[in-house]
Amino acid sequence: MVGDVLPAPIRVSRAGIWNFAEAAATKLNFRPGDSIEPLVSRLGGRIEYKDVPGTGEVPESIVVRSARDFTIFLPTMTSPGRNRFTIAHELGHLFLHYPGVKRQTPNARMVARRWVDENDVDQQRAEWEANWFAAAFLMPREIFTSTYNRRGARDAAVVFGVSVQSAQIRAKSLGLEPV
Repeated sequence: MVGDVLPAPIRVSRAGIWNFAEAAATKLNFRPGDSIEPLVSRLGGRIEYKDVPGTGEVPESIVVRSARDFTIFLPTMTSPGRNRFTIAHELGHLFLHYPGVKRQTPNARMVARRWVDENDVDQQRAEWEANWFAAAFLMPREIFTSTYNRRGARDAAVVFGVSVQSAQIRAKSLGLEPV
């Protein structure tokens, strides 16, 4: 058995990742506001909640054994909106980064942790890519823009099932709010 491998960034532009994420949601028949947990099951994954106090382990992570066998770990103390974004973020690692791991090291598990060494530019970039994926997967540009412009960040957060902070960040990234 080969050891664990970290995700490697694909180095596609933010807009390219947004387009890929929106296309993935469409292909998977995942619509804004849909429950994301059944999608994880349908893809062959499972979600586990855990807290490991005092160990330094962060439960926000994904372990991918194969494209259809993965586990997403979530903490027990976060909000449903935060968990939803984290799940989409981890799916971003699965869709964006696991294919490269599979090509380079076919028998390895990919392990992606949400909090990475701030000096590791490759892991920082992989995290940005997963965040860009999650934002577009959960809040597609066109419908998010329309909802946000009509109803604001708080209502958009409810419609898309994310935190207000996620809705505000998405709005800023789309140029809907001042930076």
